[in-house]
Amino acid sequence: MELTIFGTAAAEGWPAPFCRCPACQEARRRGGPNLRARSGALLDSDLKIDFSADTVMQMLRTGRDLADVRAIVFTHQHSDHIVPTELEWASGPFTNTPPAQPIAVFGNAQVMQMLAQVFPEPAKANLDFRPPLEALVPVTTPMGDLILPLPADHAPGAFVLRITRNDGKSLFYGHDSGLYPEATLVALAGGSPLDIAVFDCTYGGAKSSNRGHMGVDGVIQMAQTLRECGAATAATKLIATHFSHNGGLMHEELVEAFLPHGIAVAYDGIVVRA
Repeated sequence: MELTIFGTAAAEGWPAPFCRCPACQEARRRGGPNLRARSGALLDSDLKIDFSADTVMQMLRTGRDLADVRAIVFTHQHSDHIVPTELEWASGPFTNTPPAQPIAVFGNAQVMQMLAQVFPEPAKANLDFRPPLEALVPVTTPMGDLILPLPADHAPGAFVLRITRNDGKSLFYGHDSGLYPEATLVALAGGSPLDIAVFDCTYGGAKSSNRGHMGVDGVIQMAQTLRECGAATAATKLIATHFSHNGGLMHEELVEAFLPHGIAVAYDGIVVRA
């Protein structure tokens, strides 16, 4: 299983476009992994997670394409995770190699309503809108993967995702969320150990309540909780992502903070294999 994390910033990106705070200025100065676009990921080559307005740029920057994508799953309705009109590129004249079958699209009720307003006839756009996701009710992708939507501590209807590929490999895609609700932890504990777990670290090193999003301390706490309940083992690759300039810590400082806890720090374009 190969997870490519294309974007690792919170909604405003980092550096933020209208900001000259010390964290944004330092990111501009250092460059490299400190330059972060809005979130989105690709599992192997056929399952896209979220689709922000940065997606086209991310494809250009990494030399990738989405021509093999057969399913898209959205975590929630915020604009750094979904811009419905960006899905227009799956049909002509925007592509000369359209998908052989419409792309299955999954999301909560709010997401599916947003999409339906833009695509009243989704098949004409090579899209196949599936019924809205419900918490703790698994759905199957055209590739045979199992997606289990889990409650998030975030916007109404937001989900974190446990995705089990058809070969048995599993991913926990755990942002956007604060400390995970009990139902989510119970569901994760009830499954086989995860191969990869991705955590929200929007607040970085800033003091926070770990509600809505998490900071470094929240990620460390949730990683330990997953270890204690058996959802994560020594073999599980633990990754922190979704950072905001308001968290203050640069990439190198985040690496230092997480290193003693066995948690890696994502950067745009990172590829994680399990």
